Parts: sequence; structure tokens; C-alpha cells
Amino acid sequence: MRNMDNLYTKNAEGADLPALNTVIETAVMNWPMEERSKRLAVPVLQYDAVDMQYYKFHVTVFKEEIVGVAVWDPECTAPLPNGEGRLFHGLFVLPLVQCQGVGGRLMEKVFEEAKQHSVNGLLIKAQRVSRGYFSHQGLPALAVNEGEFPWQFWKKLA
Repeated sequence: MRNMDNLYTKNAEGADLPALNTVIETAVMNWPMEERSKRLAVPVLQYDAVDMQYYKFHVTVFKEEIVGVAVWDPECTAPLPNGEGRLFHGLFVLPLVQCQGVGGRLMEKVFEEAKQHSVNGLLIKAQRVSRGYFSHQGLPALAVNEGEFPWQFWKKLA
């Protein structure tokens, strides 16, 4: 799927919820881990109508199909050594379009919106399988204390 001419990113709406949850399920089910673990992770990582009231959702669409999802929380503060920030909640891209700029485009959309909300930075709590992606995107890993989520990254915005 190299020709991405019909690709655009938009704010997600309630009607997009089933499709964005399908993207999350498809992405997770392609993670390199045990099938049982993936099946257990999917429901925890998916969103519902209540979540749509609290988080900001962005989707990337290709030929009228949602192929990527990014979610951030504009309210939840995270005090960090680098400043106080908000939580980048999730980034999921269909395996068919991974490595074609969809994730980067979604992250930029979130970063732009967070700047408009005067957010200093975003904390990303990455899954084990996505650590390399966030490092490749140039996001610095944070040192974590025992008992904290093990793979955290920081995107400075201000």
C-alpha cells in the first residue's frame, strides 16, 4: 500500500468508535507475544463512549477506512523532572500501513493540538513492543523508579 494519496487525519467522532477499536484490536493481535496475552490486552486497550468524553481522539483515514488511531488526555497531569505534562494515551496503526508515516502523522496531530491547549509536554507510556518506535521518533526515554511503568518517553512541547 505505497500510494497514500487518499490519506488524511481528522478528529474522531462517536461514530468512529467501532472502527477505531477494530484498528486497536488488529494492531494488538499482530504484536509479537503469546496469543492469550494479546486477547487479554485488547479489551483493556479499547475505548468506549464514556472515553470519548474525556480523551481527544484522532484517526487517520485511507480510502474512507480508519487505519490509525491516536489518543491523548488533555486533563490528566503528569509531574515529571522535565516539567508538568499530559498523557499521550495510545497510538495504534494497522499492520498493513505501518512504516508509511501514519503513526508520525498522528503524533504530530496530537502534538499540535496539545500545543494549542498550552501543554508543556506529553508523557508516553509505551508498550514493550513499541519502545523502539518511540525511540526511533527521537523521543527521549525517561528514567523510571521501581514500581513505575517501565517504558516511558517524554515529548517536550513548550
